[in-house]
Amino acid sequence: MKKFVILFLLLSITLPATAAEWVKIGNNLYLDKASVRYAPKNRTYKAWVKEIKPKETILYFNEYNLKEKEWRGLDKVTMDNKNNIKKREIPNHVGLNWFNVVPDTNSALEYEAVKKETQIPLKVLEQELHID
Repeated sequence: MKKFVILFLLLSITLPATAAEWVKIGNNLYLDKASVRYAPKNRTYKAWVKEIKPKETILYFNEYNLKEKEWRGLDKVTMDNKNNIKKREIPNHVGLNWFNVVPDTNSALEYEAVKKETQIPLKVLEQELHID
């Protein structure tokens, strides 16, 4: 039994822990800084966004094309106020539509926040990847 407890403690110490880092980007709108990731296949960024409403919270997992100023939704999770999942919507991944970032909307706030969180400035990234 002691060996099991020691093994469990060692594994729990060495496993990486990832926690959300929600930052406010708009009225009841938050970006998880820890989830912003570069997707080299499409040369895009992906991130979780949270919108808090009076009776529910909606989490969006979106993809952002910083060069073309576009976004698309990959996952949408609706939760009640006790964080129980009420509904999950996953769009068909074949032929997902890209949408233009519309000024003065949540998509514009998300786009700017993701752009700010990227580690490499867009111009440097374009030069390194030879993006036209």
